[in-house]
Amino acid sequence: MFKLLRDRMWAVLRDGIRIWALAPIIPALVVLPEFAQHVAEIQLGMFESREAGRVISENPTRMAFGAAKLAGLLLAILATIRFWGADRTEGRWWNLASVAWAKVAVAIVLIALAALPGTLLRDSIGEEKAGWIDMALGIATLPLLVLLVRGISGDRVTGLRDVFRDGWFAAIRLLVFTAMVWIPLQFLHGKNHDWAFGAPEAAVWSLLIFDSLAVGLLATLGGTAMHHAAQRWPREAAPSRPASHGAA
Repeated sequence: MFKLLRDRMWAVLRDGIRIWALAPIIPALVVLPEFAQHVAEIQLGMFESREAGRVISENPTRMAFGAAKLAGLLLAILATIRFWGADRTEGRWWNLASVAWAKVAVAIVLIALAALPGTLLRDSIGEEKAGWIDMALGIATLPLLVLLVRGISGDRVTGLRDVFRDGWFAAIRLLVFTAMVWIPLQFLHGKNHDWAFGAPEAAVWSLLIFDSLAVGLLATLGGTAMHHAAQRWPREAAPSRPASHGAA
């Protein structure tokens, strides 16, 4: 099992980088808006000092570019999942007709519903107790993440009962693999900004170009980790019924 985990984690790192050559438009979805935000930040004088950074961090122009960057990050992650899903079936990743939309919709709706109790009860029972409710429901619904990722990948066979019966290990893998690539790159993303404050102009530009590429890598490695971890591994049970006879 350890060897299999090691090999799959290596595959995440390899494929998360390889996708830059296979489908460069995917990392570009986030690299370009990230770099555009950095250009705006430099023009606003954000990196002249830490104090300037604190003042300008809430600037409406910066926030607008930030919203575009977050949208690009989400799209790049989803496109990465689609790419590897299509790669398994020799399809085209941009063909959204192959997405298992019913599975995706069920997963999103149920994940949203699981977040409601803590939100609705927060004012009456307090932040701490509501947080425990959120945590408990989040753990109880972890397999929905597997259903979501497999649905985006184009898996029309796996159903709701399947992931709650056999998808727990896949859900844990998904969280662990994603955290292993996300946490270090997110840390590097933050440090790039720290290093840029008060630095010479050439160093600021170099750091922020590098940061834009790092955020692109965050998206492609994160999406690859989600896809690879969510897929069934050897000895894991396949769905035991035809897709047309089961629940979404």
